[in-house]
Amino acid sequence: MKKRILVVDDDPEMGDVFKEIFPSDLNEVFYYEQVDNIIDLVSQHQPHIVLLDYNLDSENGGEFCKHIKSSKQYSNIPVILMSAFPKFIYSHRDIGYDGFLEKPFDVQELINIVEDKILDEPSK
Repeated sequence: MKKRILVVDDDPEMGDVFKEIFPSDLNEVFYYEQVDNIIDLVSQHQPHIVLLDYNLDSENGGEFCKHIKSSKQYSNIPVILMSAFPKFIYSHRDIGYDGFLEKPFDVQELINIVEDKILDEPSK
């Protein structure tokens, strides 16, 4: 079964990067640069994991994470935050994220975190 990965990052070049890192024969990558309602996207794509850039033009990734984690239906989906500003993220652990990647990230580290969180995910 293909793993569904929802990515929100406002850097347009990152879409291609994520699609290359997670090949389409094993994964479905849904990439968005802008989001109005994260719960609508989660509902639409039913991802196994969500990767959120923290610094977005719209609502920040931390707020999106809180929306997901406060949803009874989707709170079990792992959420990984990404940012070039790790001190800020680490000071906001209360938003409920399941992992953090500092940008620029090591590709293998990203793969390891995603695989680890997907394998740890309870069955739906």
